Amino acid sequence: MDPIITIQLFTGGFLGRAPSWEEIKNKLTSILSVLPVDNVIMGWSLSDKSLYEKAAAFLAKRCVNLYLWFPVFSETGVFGNLSPLSDLRGRELNGSSGQGEEDFVFCCPNNPENTENILSLFDREFSFLPFSGIFLDKIRFPSFAQGGVFTCFCPWCLEKYREENFDPLELKEALAHNESNPPGIMRYNGCGGYAFRDPVISRFFSLKSAFILQSIKKIAGYFRERNYKIGLDVFAPFLSPFVGQDLAGLSGLGDFIKPMMYRLTKAPAGLPFELEALISETRTERSYFHDLLGIDGKKEVFDLDFTVRELKGLTEMSSCPVYAGLEINHKENLAEAHPDYIEETMLAYESTGVQGFVLSWDLLDAPPLNIDAAANALEKINHRKKAVQKQGL
Repeated sequence: MDPIITIQLFTGGFLGRAPSWEEIKNKLTSILSVLPVDNVIMGWSLSDKSLYEKAAAFLAKRCVNLYLWFPVFSETGVFGNLSPLSDLRGRELNGSSGQGEEDFVFCCPNNPENTENILSLFDREFSFLPFSGIFLDKIRFPSFAQGGVFTCFCPWCLEKYREENFDPLELKEALAHNESNPPGIMRYNGCGGYAFRDPVISRFFSLKSAFILQSIKKIAGYFRERNYKIGLDVFAPFLSPFVGQDLAGLSGLGDFIKPMMYRLTKAPAGLPFELEALISETRTERSYFHDLLGIDGKKEVFDLDFTVRELKGLTEMSSCPVYAGLEINHKENLAEAHPDYIEETMLAYESTGVQGFVLSWDLLDAPPLNIDAAANALEKINHRKKAVQKQGL
């Protein structure tokens, strides 16, 4: 089977001004002329919702599915009716501004009123639009780069900890005992499997993942009942435990998952960006953590061999197809993707067992040469598949 090709198109934040339909149409036309696109993920501006109707009609003629790009536990707070996260001292966290129109201010996933308000937002603003699927983004807690991973301790979360017989005071003590390296990371077993020095810290991260999974089950169920297909945006496996993402569990809720394997991106979810924050916040020596993961930290671009190992592990544990996410947009000083990078990454990722690619994260910023590189890589992949099939006959 040929790889499934999905592209993402960012129309701006909820309160941002969207691009014109002509700009979107011209870009879609150019990419569809060289790539066999199966899905388009588009969102999430509210300034001109006719764009979604026009895109759906345009894509339907070409048998391409349109997914709404819908952030869940972040961005939705701009409407002012979601309770924020709290740290161990009970202080509310304001998050970070991130890049562009994304705010990366997270709300508490355990507060049922937050979930109700998020789904009400969809029902009010998007439910009447002709989407065939929903792409759930920001289904996590903040990372080390966005205010730290030791959250949340609001009243709703404290009640959940009580139900699980988990005492946050023990977590405080464990963090104090591991002051030189708060999480107390001892070993990495691959695909998100860490061994921690203190079982209290290990259980805390397990509970975070359980909380996110429980909340996303409800949200995914809401969309399933309305016959939407579901895609899930997730962190790379080695980062996922810290943000509360049980990738095996989440994969059981979607039609596909997209791990963000962004080897160039120096912004949230980018592997070099998030790893730098992890090392800094855990006060770990770079050489120690590079050895722990088994990566070459001297490379200018994040270690390709490591991401290939991670994707292989993820495809083996996933209950749904894995579509590897990689950058094709060129953003100055943030994600300067170029043709050689795109071709090399796609060819390497295809060998891992992934069933497709999500060309990310903004089609409108993808230069023609990058799109051509993706098309060339796909042609080589399909040629390679045919050669293997011929040998097997």
